[in-house]
Amino acid sequence: MTITTTLISGAGNTFHLVDDQGLILGEESRQKLAKNICSKYPADGLIFLKRDQNDFAWDFYNNDGSVAEMCGNATRCVGLFIHTMIDPAQSTWRLITKAGVIHIHCLSEITFEVTMTPISETKSTLGFFCNTGVPHLVVPLQNFSDYKDHFERAKTLRFHEEFQPQGTNVTYIEKESATRMRAVSYERGVENFTQACGTGAMAAAFYNLKMHGENETNVEMPGGTLIMNLQDLQKPRMTGPAIILGKYSYEF
Repeated sequence: MTITTTLISGAGNTFHLVDDQGLILGEESRQKLAKNICSKYPADGLIFLKRDQNDFAWDFYNNDGSVAEMCGNATRCVGLFIHTMIDPAQSTWRLITKAGVIHIHCLSEITFEVTMTPISETKSTLGFFCNTGVPHLVVPLQNFSDYKDHFERAKTLRFHEEFQPQGTNVTYIEKESATRMRAVSYERGVENFTQACGTGAMAAAFYNLKMHGENETNVEMPGGTLIMNLQDLQKPRMTGPAIILGKYSYEF
């Protein structure tokens, strides 16, 4: 079987997308494919996209084959895939995820606004812990430029017993100004820092709201800047880029 994918980047967070219409693959095969194709053609995850009546739905896999409830940057990549490959006549779509329904709006050929799932804060003895579709522990750093020196700390926190059995993502932050933050996320399922993380950027913006009262924050991540609007915590919005990097074929 030949699987054709489109590799798309959302601010440096990269994903293979597959049109799932008529594709017959069991869960074990999908997990195996995610690991194999993301290893051969490096990416952070694999998305199987399908129509669900008038909406779209996905099966999302990290590059280790694990399932994720939600991925913010990937939703913009889905928007570009739909706009380019499936439904160019429309500019707004609904995407059904395990975390809830996401609304995607095309602002330009490479810019998409996403209305994400409601944000919630949870008590933790380890710091600021919230769920922006997936869990994030937000950790301020005094010298953000040295975040790679804190890799082992992030890995330890990701698997900390307080967050078991699923574990957590860990997002390091540094405040640059009232409405601007730097952030980087150690993502579970990737088990490394990524170039960008939409839910991590939202967690950083939520921290800025709770600690400093700012409801709109520009979050600068290694792969690019994402604009977060938290005026309504039930409908937080993220705006950022998405670009197609190429197409690949994989024999499976």
